[in-house]
Amino acid sequence: MNGDILMESATWNKPVIFDEFPKLRELPWLRIGNMPTPVEEVPALAEKLGTGRMFIKRDDKTNAVYGGNKVRKLEFILADVVRQGLGSMLTIGGIGSNHLLATTVHGNSQGLKTHGIVMPQPVTPHVKKSLLLYAHFGTALHLVEGDANLPGELSRLLDENAVKGNPMYFVPAGGSSPLGTIGYVEAAFELRRQIGEGLLPEPDYIFVPCGSGGTAAGLNLGARVAGLNSRVVSVQVTDLATAFLVSQLATITSTKLHLMDRSFPKNIFLPKDLDHRDKFYGGMYGKLTPEGQEAIKMFEEIVGLDLEGVYTGKTAAAIVDAARSGELRGKSVLYWHTFNSVSLSGVAAMHSYEELPAKFHKFFTCDEHTCESA
Repeated sequence: MNGDILMESATWNKPVIFDEFPKLRELPWLRIGNMPTPVEEVPALAEKLGTGRMFIKRDDKTNAVYGGNKVRKLEFILADVVRQGLGSMLTIGGIGSNHLLATTVHGNSQGLKTHGIVMPQPVTPHVKKSLLLYAHFGTALHLVEGDANLPGELSRLLDENAVKGNPMYFVPAGGSSPLGTIGYVEAAFELRRQIGEGLLPEPDYIFVPCGSGGTAAGLNLGARVAGLNSRVVSVQVTDLATAFLVSQLATITSTKLHLMDRSFPKNIFLPKDLDHRDKFYGGMYGKLTPEGQEAIKMFEEIVGLDLEGVYTGKTAAAIVDAARSGELRGKSVLYWHTFNSVSLSGVAAMHSYEELPAKFHKFFTCDEHTCESA
């Protein structure tokens, strides 16, 4: 890729934290990802931005069927569902939720049915493709028209299925429960091992999208416990993913791990402990921004990397902004790429929106402007 350098480790059979903290082996876990994910140096992008050395952590390659950052969380979450002997899951997200799709795809591999309560968001081609993929993979969709209607629908579905003798496992948005967050505590230890193998220097900065908070919380906690001095920069892309949420989730996850293995140090995080940047959000979940679109074009042209406008494009915009301000001059920068890179466009093209419940048809007769409040 344009002279970029790909650096990989041998495949590992179990999480690094199981070796570091043996009592954590009691955690539910199953391998669905290809870990560790490779690290790629991108000197052309570093030269363009005026940084020191620049690297990409390729979590888009976590799985050959459907990758992205959700895979790391689902390795712990799906194992817990299976351990509890449940047959279905319920989660929430926007109508174009990558999390819902990942949960469906990897839940299917374990014989699990996925239900998703979804809310409208600006309708882009990516959102339409996601809807068609839900039809392909068999996601049971439940549309609500706004956040205010979410609790009632959530309670209704959980209660109705429990009464029918089919209790559902609730997966929070983005898989960002304390259990799911452990996936990115593990990821920080994976990175430390790759640094030790000489695949990259310890980064001065790690940039990562922050939607539901679990990825950023796990990396902040994992980096601290692993002894990394890297500054984890979480780039907010939803109105929920505040610094308070991330710090709270990191603290709760730390407590959970400490209670399981007392050698895992208990950590408390406050919002002031985080480098959390919210100026790239755009004011509405899923709304495309000019800065994000510029960064997407730059990364595609220079690196050949496919970003999208909701999460990764905005994170790339934060990197571009920090570089132009001089903040990253001479610094080693790691961009943690969380977007699935497996193309499912051909699969989506096999389906029609008419296969979806009637409530969803309207999203195919409007565009990102006329559908913002559809």
